[in-house]
This record gives sequence, structure tokens and C-alpha cells, in this order.
Amino acid sequence: MGLLRQAPQLDAVFVAVGGGGLIGGIGAYLKEVSPRTEVVGCWPVNSPVMHACLEAGQIVDVPELPTLSESTTGGLEPGSVTFELCRSAIDRSVLVTEDEILRAMQFVMETEHWVIEGAAGVAMAAYLKDAERYRGKTAAVVICGRNLSEAVLAKL
Repeated sequence: MGLLRQAPQLDAVFVAVGGGGLIGGIGAYLKEVSPRTEVVGCWPVNSPVMHACLEAGQIVDVPELPTLSESTTGGLEPGSVTFELCRSAIDRSVLVTEDEILRAMQFVMETEHWVIEGAAGVAMAAYLKDAERYRGKTAAVVICGRNLSEAVLAKL
């Protein structure tokens, strides 16, 4: 996996979570080859579906509000295989507000000159929120997309 080639001593990786496929795959791989790496699941406060399901210990209906992180929205189907993957892969969870997501998206645009979608903003916002915890450590943020709706682009 590219993360470990770039950072063989990876202490943590931040990944936005929707249905759980991306973090489930990353987490399953890291648990096998780098169990020391902390897998951090990141959610918008407005759409914490998998987070709420993991806390409940089962798939439940979760009310959602609009979010800049459009690609992490939506419920989980009963029997979803990603639920168990996430349960075993995610070490820690961070929830971020819409303001934190927007600021993270703006931060990446200003520092890297990249336009990122809301889901990537969720992971970056979670890292920025917890940056002090990782001082002196190696952390990665998965920038998972650059597709923005017109509505999100207007806010950015």
C-alpha cells in the first residue's frame, strides 16, 4: 500500500467514513501489515451513520442533516459486510462540524492549492482537530476525492 511505502513508520491514518468500504479496506490491510498504525475514522457531525451503528453495536437508522461531505452520507443496509470490517478496523473516531470541514477544505486549498471534496475535508478537519495528539509522530490523511457539487463549491 502506498501509505506504508511513503511512511513505513506510520503512527496514524485519518479516513473519512461513509458506508465503510474505504476505511474497511485500508484498516484491514494495516491491521495485517502494520498493527501499530492507529486507524482513525472521521465523520461529519451531520452524518455519523457508521459511527452511530458502531456505538450501538448493530446497524441502526440514523437521522442525518445536510453536510459538505456529500459522499459520506446515507444509511447502512441490514447485513452490510462493511459494518464488521469497520468494527475490527477502526481504532478511534473523530466527529467534525460543518465549519471545521469548510475550514479544512480552505486550508488545503490555501496550502496545497488543491480543491478537495467534503469527505476529504472531513478527514483533514479531524486531523487538524487532533494535531497536537500526533506531534512528533507520523500521521497520514487520506484525501479521497475532488468532486464537488456546485452548492459545495459556492461555499468554498
